[in-house]
This record gives sequence, C-alpha cells and structure tokens, in this order.
Amino acid sequence: MTVIGSEGRAITADHVVLATGAWMTDMAQKFGVNVVVQAGRGYSFTVEPEHMPTHPIYFPTQRVACTPLGDRFRIAGTMEFRDVNHKLEPKRIEAIVAAATPVYKGINWENRKEEWVGGRPCTADGLPLVGQTRSPRISVGGGHGMWGVALGPLTGKILAAQITGQEVPTIARHFNPLRKGF
Repeated sequence: MTVIGSEGRAITADHVVLATGAWMTDMAQKFGVNVVVQAGRGYSFTVEPEHMPTHPIYFPTQRVACTPLGDRFRIAGTMEFRDVNHKLEPKRIEAIVAAATPVYKGINWENRKEEWVGGRPCTADGLPLVGQTRSPRISVGGGHGMWGVALGPLTGKILAAQITGQEVPTIARHFNPLRKGF
C-alpha cells in the first residue's frame, strides 16, 4: 500500500495506522469508522506566582487545574466543542482567570504568557477508537480525549499486537472503531 506522508512524499507500507487526533473523522469514515471524533478544545496559559507550588493543584468547583512547569505555572480549564482549527477565543481565557482569581492569590493575572488552545480528540461515548477498520491494512488509534498522553503507549501495544497477529487484551473489544456511532 502506498500513502502520502506528512511531507507530501509517497510511503510504501504493509499496514497504516491513522492516529490523527481530532482530525480522524474525515480520514477514517471511508474505512467504515462511523464514530465521530470531535475536538474538545482545552485552554491554558502560564503565569509566574509569587510562590511556586511544588505539585499540581486542582480547584474542582472552579474546574481549574494548575501545574508547576519549571519557572512557569500553567493554569488550565474550560472545554469547548468546536472545529479543531478555530482560533483561540479570548473570552475562554478570561473565564479561567475569573474562576481562578478568587481562589489563588499571589499571581498577576494580567501578566499571562503562552495562551493556548488545543483540541483533544473526543468521542460521544468517551471510549477511544483502537483497532482495525474495514480494511485489513488500516487501523486507527485515537479519540482518547484528555487521556491521550497516558493511554497512547497502551494503544500502541494493542495495535502492534493486532497488526502482528498476537493476542489482544479482551478489553480492546470496547474500543472497536467499527462499533455503532452516535
């Protein structure tokens, strides 16, 4: 099978894994995958607090997560479902600041840096898509929502086992990309 790589060059492969995050739906539908992967866009920015915490902090009522990153402190919160390529919405950042200001002192909230939005690939049923498509030479791996970094290695192991004909954990049946979509 020949596919076009990210640099626009043709690549020959025995098997292809589509792991395109929030862009998966358009590519995978032609191979029988009907579960829609939608971008759950999360927002964050960094600040410099007067006193740097030594561990992450989560404010559940405000739904704001704070993570020390060297000399920066990342503040994250909110999720919106919108086209993955849509530009950053400043009002979302402002909403995080408004939620965090009353509960976290010692931060100049106006001195924000690295304002960012990123689309996490989410499925309607919350389960990732991991496995073979209608084509025996094309598999998918994605739709992990906010857990992609943690679940990516396990997804890779499951796909490698499937592709090479090894035993696959029974739990993988729940992640079948050919399951009925919403």
